[in-house]
Amino acid sequence: MAHARNSHDDEVTAAWSRDELAEHVPDANSINNALHEINTLSRAFERRLGNVLTVNQTDLAAMEHLIQEGPLTPSELAARLNVSTAASTLVVDRLVALGHVERHRHEHDRRKIVVVPSRASVNRAVDQLMPVILGISALVDDLPENDRTVVEGFLERVIGVYSRAVAAPLDGD
Repeated sequence: MAHARNSHDDEVTAAWSRDELAEHVPDANSINNALHEINTLSRAFERRLGNVLTVNQTDLAAMEHLIQEGPLTPSELAARLNVSTAASTLVVDRLVALGHVERHRHEHDRRKIVVVPSRASVNRAVDQLMPVILGISALVDDLPENDRTVVEGFLERVIGVYSRAVAAPLDGD
């Protein structure tokens, strides 16, 4: 690196310059470029889905959990979103106001409330997701078995890289 970075320094260190970053990033290649493009398009697709459902990213994440896992209590939703129960209540309030979810009494514990996604909202989300899901599935189906094995192994290793990065302690921890 061009200059030392020390978290104990009192002065604020400027962000890496483009040239400094280029010194440490491997040369671009078609696979790195494709992974970067997939990441960029995935985020753009999430924004599009949020726009279709007229929700922000947190509300969209809540909808994703409810669609994939089924009804959840506000506390369970808070844990999955990594937010406070008060913040979770605000998310649920927004989603109820938009007609995306409903509050119902828990099936077994009538004291609890569960948040249930509305069928219409699930259908709208699925309508947006299915072309992507089916398109990728068709691509996978078209791969020869040997190629599929190579791609699966590579993607598992990429997932490992991200998993280790997510699990790594934050600076100062």
